[in-house]
Amino acid sequence: MNADAIIFDKDGTLLDFDAFWGCVTRQAMERLLSDLSAKDVPMEEILEAFGVHDGVTDIDGVLCKGTYAEMGEITYEILHAHGCKVSLEEVQRRIVDVYNESIGAGEIKPTDPNLSKVLAELKARGKKLALVTTDNEVITGKCLSALGVCGLFDKIYTDDGKTPKKPDPFCAKDFCERMGVDASRVVMVGDTATDVRFARNAGISVIILAKDEKSKGCLSSQADAVIERISSLLQVVS
Repeated sequence: MNADAIIFDKDGTLLDFDAFWGCVTRQAMERLLSDLSAKDVPMEEILEAFGVHDGVTDIDGVLCKGTYAEMGEITYEILHAHGCKVSLEEVQRRIVDVYNESIGAGEIKPTDPNLSKVLAELKARGKKLALVTTDNEVITGKCLSALGVCGLFDKIYTDDGKTPKKPDPFCAKDFCERMGVDASRVVMVGDTATDVRFARNAGISVIILAKDEKSKGCLSSQADAVIERISSLLQVVS
């Protein structure tokens, strides 16, 4: 597959999702419920609503593919149902804060132990690299720094409350324009159906990282290529 530029998803593609987000989310929600004097609200009800079941996150759940605003809306509805008198605006504002305050609860580890070497090699081959995530700038920066890949991206798109989220093609089209590359020479690397739709909407190719048979079965027919580890990109992309 020929490509001048590669766009990566972050969580689940570069970063081991459950090792980080499961623990961070639980601590963040504990902080939120404590701050709002709502400790009687069942934690598991919130986690289930976010798409976390028995410690495993659904790739189509809001924690995996949603925004902080969307998580705030879900949390607000649950709090309201349990009689907690708080505004939606307050919940949405506070939810970003508690996540930022809870970063240390999660383990930041790559999906592939060779991640930094792979991205460095792609850069050495002249590829332009971008990251598109629904995570915020603070947590994204800390995760990428811990993974040792922060300086390897030409452009990083995060959830700033303004930039359209995937599968809206804005970020891909903006990156193509900034880098002066044609969409036909750009590849998206992700791990969800949202990443596939994002790529198709932008008119770029898509490689799916399928970590298990379920993901492979659901997404392989929709992608241009499927890999089981990030290291395989060096053989798939030229």
